[in-house]
Amino acid sequence: MNQFKLIALTHRELGLELVGKFHVQKESQHDAFKPHLDNFSIREFMFVSTCNRVEFFMRTHEQLSPSFIEKFLKATYPSLNPTDISFTSQKARTYDGLDAVRHVFHVASSLDSLIVGEREIITQIRNAHDLSIKNKLSGDFIRIAITKAIEAAKAVYTETQIATKPISVVNLGFKRLLEREIHEGQSIVYIGAGTTIEAIAGNMKSMDFKSVKVFNRTIEKAQKLATALGGKGYGLDNLKSKIGHFDIIITCTGSEGAIINKELYSSIIGDDISKKLILDLAIPSDIASDVVFHFPVDYITIEDLKAEAKENLKHREKEVFHCEKLVEEHLIDFEEAYRTRRLELAMREIPRLMKDIKTNALENTFAKDLELMNSVDREKLIQIVSYIEKKYISLPMKMAKQVVLDKDLKGAIID
Repeated sequence: MNQFKLIALTHRELGLELVGKFHVQKESQHDAFKPHLDNFSIREFMFVSTCNRVEFFMRTHEQLSPSFIEKFLKATYPSLNPTDISFTSQKARTYDGLDAVRHVFHVASSLDSLIVGEREIITQIRNAHDLSIKNKLSGDFIRIAITKAIEAAKAVYTETQIATKPISVVNLGFKRLLEREIHEGQSIVYIGAGTTIEAIAGNMKSMDFKSVKVFNRTIEKAQKLATALGGKGYGLDNLKSKIGHFDIIITCTGSEGAIINKELYSSIIGDDISKKLILDLAIPSDIASDVVFHFPVDYITIEDLKAEAKENLKHREKEVFHCEKLVEEHLIDFEEAYRTRRLELAMREIPRLMKDIKTNALENTFAKDLELMNSVDREKLIQIVSYIEKKYISLPMKMAKQVVLDKDLKGAIID
C-alpha cells in the first residue's frame, strides 16, 4: 500500500498550456514510459491525461521528491524544455499510500475536476486503465484501485445530485432551445463548424428539421458538418445569398466582431417579420446588439447561460460533502479488496505444495503399502486423502481471509 505513489500535474498549479505539454498520444505511451520504469524501480504504472490534468500512477519504493520527479520527467519527455520540467517538478502535487488512492477516487468522481460533476472523467479513467493493461504497465494494485474508484464514481453520480443540473454551455443551450418548443417543421441555420457547434448540432440531429444549412469560413468544414446533419454547407461569405428562410440560428464563431449586424439581418429576412430564435454562443457575440433592439428575436446569449451555469455549479458544490462521505465508504471496500488479494497472492502456492505432498506420499512414501491393498480399499483411501487435501487448503485460507478482513494481525500479513 505504501508503495503506491501519484504525481499530479493540474491546471491549478501549472496552467492549462504547460499541462498540455505533458500529454502523450495513446499510441506513443508504451514507448514513452515502458523503457524507463525499471530505472525508477516502478513496478506498476498508469498514465492519465485529460484537458486539464496529467497524472502518473505508480508503485515504487522511491520517494516522490522534486529531484525524483525531475529525473523521471527528463527521461520520459526528453524533448521538453528543461526549464519547464524543473518548474513542473517543483509545482507537482504528490500523494502516497491511501491518500493516493483517495485522490484517484476524487478524480474519477470529478470532485477534483475543473468542472465538478462532469461524467466524462470516469470514461477517461477507465480508458487509461485499459490502455495501461494493454501496454502491460499496470498490475493487481492499480487494477483494484481503478475498479473501486469507478464503483465509487458511479455511486457519486447516482446517489447524489452532483451531476443533476447541467453546467456546460452546450447542454444549457440545448435545454433552452427545447424550452422554446422547437419542432421538425422549422428551418435551422448553423454559423460556425467548430466543436461547440458540432456538439449542439449533434444533440439537435434527431429532430429532422425541414431545412439545415451550415455556414463557416472554411467551406470544407461546413460541408462536412452539413453532410452529417443531412443539410447543405456554404462558405461564410455566402451567408447573405444562401441563408434563405430560417426559424432558428445557432452561431459560434471565433470572429473578433459581430457576424450579423442590423443591415445584414434586414437584408436576410426581407419582408419576413416573424420572430426568430437565436442562440449565440460566441465570445464576443456574433449577433450585433442593434439586431436584437430593432427586430423581433428571441435572443439567448452565452452570458445568460453562464449565469445559469454558475448557479448550477453552486448547487453541485453543495453536494460535495455527500460525495466525500461516499468516497470514504468505498475506500473501506478498497482496503478490504486489497488485503484479500494480497492474502490470495501470499497463499497461492499452498494448493501446489499440498498436491506435491499428496503425490509424493502416494507414489513414494507409501507406495509399497498401497500395492498390498486391494483395488477397492486403495481407491477409497485415495478419495479420503484427496478430500482431506481440499479441506486442508480451503479452510485455512478462509480462516486467514477472515482474520485479515477483521484487521487482526494485519501488520504481520500485509507488507
